[in-house]
Amino acid sequence: MTENLTENPNETVATTGKPSNASQRRDEPLSTAVIDAVADAAGVEPAELGASLYDQIDPDALDNLFSDRHNGQPRGTGHVAFTLLEYEVTVYSDGQVVVHD
Repeated sequence: MTENLTENPNETVATTGKPSNASQRRDEPLSTAVIDAVADAAGVEPAELGASLYDQIDPDALDNLFSDRHNGQPRGTGHVAFTLLEYEVTVYSDGQVVVHD
């Protein structure tokens, strides 16, 4: 996961998933990237997070939401937002994960 701190100190931006023109990204499930990004924002290890992603969103559904179609064609653009712990998490179709506290 690539992490960039933005101008907003209360925001963590993590990128993962498919490669894009902006940067090369590791190929990991979006659900893993979300847990890692929220753990980074909370300042803890992912195992110490104390919350289950499944309580807010189905991790398998999240992983498949922006994956390529069965014919190999990419899905359209979009995003999904939800709350995990006290953080607002937004996951974009390009693999970017933004965490706001």
